[in-house]
Amino acid sequence: MDDIKTIEFDRFELLSAYLDEEASAAERKQVEAWLATDPEFNQCYQQLLQLQRGFQATPVPASTSVEETVEAVFAQVERKPKLALWATVGAAAAVAVAAISSIFSGGGSLVPQTAQNPDRPESSTVAINSPSDNLKPSDLLIAIEQSPVDIPVAINVSDTDAR
Repeated sequence: MDDIKTIEFDRFELLSAYLDEEASAAERKQVEAWLATDPEFNQCYQQLLQLQRGFQATPVPASTSVEETVEAVFAQVERKPKLALWATVGAAAAVAVAAISSIFSGGGSLVPQTAQNPDRPESSTVAINSPSDNLKPSDLLIAIEQSPVDIPVAINVSDTDAR
């Protein structure tokens, strides 16, 4: 199987040399014989010929001097820190606007509040951000030490009890 791949690669290389006008007279005769007898080889030739013509028709950009290239690179480098600065300023402004709008829209205090259980002063407290100053400690109940629902206990029956 590898021999077939090697042969195909060699044929492709020879075809490429033929297109680039780098093949010897004997190699040109061999390629022309393959083109006349092998439709797959002919199709490959047509595709390579089309690629070659496409590359030749591609416009080449005008060359620039080294000084112009260096100036363009430095202009890009100088512009990047300015973009980062503007992004930082924009983010800070967005945070300030959010904080101010939260205060003036009745969102309450920006200081975290804690919830406490008045019945059990030794219980843990949890920090929350209250959406309103109108909450009383009794309005918020969080079950920390006990489950909010009853969890059934599985009864383990051994083989001796089942008899």
